[in-house]
Amino acid sequence: MMKKKILITGATRGIGWALAKKAAASDLSVLLQGRDRQLLSERKNFLSEKGFEVRMVCFDIRDRLTASKELAKIDDIDYIVNNAGIVADNWWGKMKPEQWDDVLATNLTGAFNVTKVLTSKLNKNGQIIFLTSQSGILGNAGQSNYSAAKAGLVGLTYTLSKELQRFGIRVNAVSPGAVTEMTAPVLKKIKDKYGSLPAEWKLGSADEVANFIIDDVLSTKKTGIVFAINGNKKGYWSKPQYNSL
Repeated sequence: MMKKKILITGATRGIGWALAKKAAASDLSVLLQGRDRQLLSERKNFLSEKGFEVRMVCFDIRDRLTASKELAKIDDIDYIVNNAGIVADNWWGKMKPEQWDDVLATNLTGAFNVTKVLTSKLNKNGQIIFLTSQSGILGNAGQSNYSAAKAGLVGLTYTLSKELQRFGIRVNAVSPGAVTEMTAPVLKKIKDKYGSLPAEWKLGSADEVANFIIDDVLSTKKTGIVFAINGNKKGYWSKPQYNSL
């Protein structure tokens, strides 16, 4: 039996790397994506030496032409995990246009660049997963660019789940809470300012997020869901509801 194939963007660090290791150990054929060729090769070799089936594709997801060219080489895929993301936090009054553009280009448009090319290559019962954030659901002061990008992924999840359901393709999002190389500076700022994190921000590890995605989300029959994982606390976000004034 052929192994199911999974593409993980931003697979060299944080949640992406945890996902790559978990997916490989779960007998999936793993395709690692990143823009640092040396680090990407190191990650690929690490998994290959353990006997896992792994390939790599190197490009910047902000570069639509290169992304399309590289992804066109893929014959088929079962799971697309849009994990790649960056932060460039600043207060609205100090937000630089390049900070806004870079975060939107990576977190939102980058996911479009990858998913648009690969949707037609998804096998039956395939799934698209977007990594979003609580910032994109509730907003977070100092993260207007990041919140807007992650909110866009929530909207994209809801929309694509409706468009692609008739083809048997599921589309879901995951809002993770994890201490990673990217999130650590943000968490430190919050702790320094308020003394502690809000109760709902009691974060777990990247490995816990990876376990949840591979063990639970990949196998779900549901579509159009924004799942949440904070440590061992699992749940989902309800869709906004209309209320009369």
